[in-house]
Amino acid sequence: MTLGQHIQELRKGLHLSQEELGEKMGISRQAISKWEADQTIPDLDKLIALSKLFGLTVGQLLGIEEPAPAVPRTSRRLKLLLAGMGTLVLALAVAVAVLGVQVWNMRRQSSMDDLLYIYCSGQNLFQRAECTYSDIAMGFLPTKGTEDLTLDFTLKPVKQLRGWTVTGLTAQITGENPPWWLEPEGQPTDSKTWQRTEDLPVSRGRASLTLPNYGGESVSVYVTLQKEENGWTIKPDDPVFTLLPETDASGAVVGLLMTENAAPAAPVPWSVLPFLSDLQFEP
Repeated sequence: MTLGQHIQELRKGLHLSQEELGEKMGISRQAISKWEADQTIPDLDKLIALSKLFGLTVGQLLGIEEPAPAVPRTSRRLKLLLAGMGTLVLALAVAVAVLGVQVWNMRRQSSMDDLLYIYCSGQNLFQRAECTYSDIAMGFLPTKGTEDLTLDFTLKPVKQLRGWTVTGLTAQITGENPPWWLEPEGQPTDSKTWQRTEDLPVSRGRASLTLPNYGGESVSVYVTLQKEENGWTIKPDDPVFTLLPETDASGAVVGLLMTENAAPAAPVPWSVLPFLSDLQFEP
């Protein structure tokens, strides 16, 4: 039985839904679903929390330790001694569990299909995540832009991701449809917005996107990282760059707001996670 199947069995034994278990763990239902599908495994603090919830040791939860046999009645002094050793036993169990998972991961690294990923959030994946854009005249109404807007992106992974490169950027572009009655042969539609995606070529961590006749479109840019030696990938769920138009009371576009996110939440290989806990940046 895999770890994900074990978690699912224990969850159902407590009559909990994935959403209810997620609330107890302080994470989303999607994260629970990924655990149970063996797409990711819980990090250390979540393993400890799960073991407490299910009344198991971490080793028993991971399946590397047999359930403890029933203990006969003992004297009060022995009970106190056992209670005093509880912290030490727990620490040893956690150490054994972590070592077991690391060894298991090392044995499975030869197969991309079986590679263990851990969901990571709040850790910088990039020491440099910058976007600059060309200067255009503001004050136009949405869909009424006349100048091209060019966005230039620069990304550099943190030192701990040495050997990983940015191999792809995908821009998700959303804009407003012009009033249908102003378009030749226009027809009524329920959709006020349109959306398209564009894959951007990347060279040495740099890429560009040009929006012809920029009319106040919003842009979210997602990134793909790949390790050169074995083809492992990291695809964050969050955008690294987000462009939003700023409008005044009349609805005219009067400015642009660019948000740069160097720490997007993402599933990362288990072997990478320990290095990300102590970030260092290259000069």
